[in-house]
Amino acid sequence: MLKNIIFDVGGILFDDGKKNIEKVLNNKNFDLIYNTAYGKGYSECLLGKKSVEEYIDSMKNLKDFQSIKYILSKENLEKAYPLIEKNYTYIKELKKLGYKLYLLTNITENSYNHIKNIIDINVFNGGIYSYQVHLMKPDPKIYQLIIEKYNLNKNETVFFDDREENVKAANKIGIKAFVFNSIEDVKNNII
Repeated sequence: MLKNIIFDVGGILFDDGKKNIEKVLNNKNFDLIYNTAYGKGYSECLLGKKSVEEYIDSMKNLKDFQSIKYILSKENLEKAYPLIEKNYTYIKELKKLGYKLYLLTNITENSYNHIKNIIDINVFNGGIYSYQVHLMKPDPKIYQLIIEKYNLNKNETVFFDDREENVKAANKIGIKAFVFNSIEDVKNNII
């Protein structure tokens, strides 16, 4: 019987999609800016090894620095990383139905502070945040960590993520997982 539901944050609770950020930035060089901003060095922020501010500062000599700074700055997260209201509303209903809810996400400290200022983090029974544990999905260790920390039975747990590689990694260690494209994916897979 299903008791525990684990959610990623980006793409499920908050819109971290490229199209949303492109709309916010409205710059003809968007692809280059996006790929630079969220390039290889950004994982250092997700792992908690570098602050986003340090990361932004390391790019100050780049041509499109102001645009990169704009989409990464914590002051603009409300625009670049908005709440998906209908998904949040549905997830809160799952809590009322008795499910235990958890978050498992690759996230920077700035983004974590942003989400906890917008949603009631107490809706969730717990969470694992990459910047705090210095691990990122799809590393199998991060999935094991959430299972062990909250003493979850894998047979009673399901995980939703918008990235296929993260879903495959969860499935590989025995957590039933599904790719999230819409809230319908949750509705159809928790029966």
